[in-house]
Amino acid sequence: MNSRRFLSLMEALWADLPLPEWLPGAGEHSWQQTVAALLQLWQEVGQFGVVIGGPVSWWPPWVVRDPLPQLPSPIDAPEPNLKLRELAREDPWLFTPDLSPESILTPGQTVIPLLPQDPLVEEPFLLVLTPVFSAVAAQGHHPHTRQRGMMVSFEPEVVHRAWQILEQRVQQGRPDRLPFWQQLMKHHPLMEPHVRVLARFSSLLLLGNLAESGSPPARLPPARAENSPAPTTRPEDWQKRRSPPSHGQPAGQGQQNSLSEAELLRALIHEIQTPLSTIRTLVSLILKRHDLPSRVREYVEKIDRECTEQINRFGLFFQATETVMPAATPQEGRRLQLEPIALVDLVRQNLPRWQEQVERRGSQLELEIPDELPDVVSDPKALEAVLFGMVDRIARSTPAGSHIRAQLVSAGELVKLQFQVNTPEGSDATVASEPKSPQAIGQLLVVQPDTGAVSLSLPVTQTLFRALGGYLTVRHRARRGEILNIYLPRQL
Repeated sequence: MNSRRFLSLMEALWADLPLPEWLPGAGEHSWQQTVAALLQLWQEVGQFGVVIGGPVSWWPPWVVRDPLPQLPSPIDAPEPNLKLRELAREDPWLFTPDLSPESILTPGQTVIPLLPQDPLVEEPFLLVLTPVFSAVAAQGHHPHTRQRGMMVSFEPEVVHRAWQILEQRVQQGRPDRLPFWQQLMKHHPLMEPHVRVLARFSSLLLLGNLAESGSPPARLPPARAENSPAPTTRPEDWQKRRSPPSHGQPAGQGQQNSLSEAELLRALIHEIQTPLSTIRTLVSLILKRHDLPSRVREYVEKIDRECTEQINRFGLFFQATETVMPAATPQEGRRLQLEPIALVDLVRQNLPRWQEQVERRGSQLELEIPDELPDVVSDPKALEAVLFGMVDRIARSTPAGSHIRAQLVSAGELVKLQFQVNTPEGSDATVASEPKSPQAIGQLLVVQPDTGAVSLSLPVTQTLFRALGGYLTVRHRARRGEILNIYLPRQL
């Protein structure tokens, strides 16, 4: 059978409902932590079951060399009368195109050869089956968007789809092992994960993300050599490169200092977004449970909203570094693509999210839209992110009880979106609640002293709107709020 006819693992996982959790942009660090967490979780249930992976062996040496340990307090099995003596640790299975002695001679493992053109070669994966839980994780490109990221799921249906797509490879590469492969599923029937399993998996990921020293739960080999690996820069190296310039410093050296600031901000954004994306993924898994108490569901949904809000904010910061302080090479970052946009539709779709953001800060937002309005020319995804950033900035910087009026109008060859902030009436209340001026953090960000909120500086926001084909003006009214006008070119 020709392997080119096989679905990739990412395609199989995304082929039906329920869908796995998708972590866009998850890099090598996130992948290694996910694999380490799954292996640690498997170890904590007594190492009963089987681990299956490829295209390299993700399991540490103790999986195939050490005798089966008896852990003092493994996670409880779902059935109280399950006898541990009836369980066993199966030998691992490795799906790989690498048939070198170093790969295939590991004691105990079953090797399934993959043809070089098999899409599975480019998709690192790990599948774990135990008497307590089953899980699958895969790294690669999304079958629809082609964006690189990672899929994770504890759902039995998703794991079963992965099992089926791997069975095709077993039938092609090692038909003699097919009966043993099918027997594994009978020994380890798929089941819904217990909440404790998901909670422990979340803890392991967070511990891995927040740990500053020490070794991970399992030592893992690198997935594969990247085509152009990015050098690792330590914080102390950034500090040396970010020393303040002298008064007589040439312009070229000042530009180097700007690039260093952008590098630092990009790295910090990645370090913040990675654990937030992990938390949001695990929250989504928990929310799929039908037995969650309503009060718990309310708390978990709040966590999801907070994580989503912060991920969007830092995504906007990253967009600013790519626009204001471009990456060193044209291949890095996402380039803006200007195209016709139905601005009315975009605003209406985002209005509930904007209103929720404003209401959480104790103010109100209303929108006026005419019946007909011409389309504009801009980048839809970037414009949506920048507009949310504007609303977020307004919500955080205005006193509680303010009324924000948004209005879309045609302005000649432009379309204007205006935000008019009206602070609460009463001079005493207005003066007491007047926000302090934001303080700059480098060239890109400002911090609001009275709230600690971080946002893009006004000049950077204006630069973003210019890159999007329009421009932004701000008029400050003493003790009365601001008027922000966003102009975008109409589609002719």
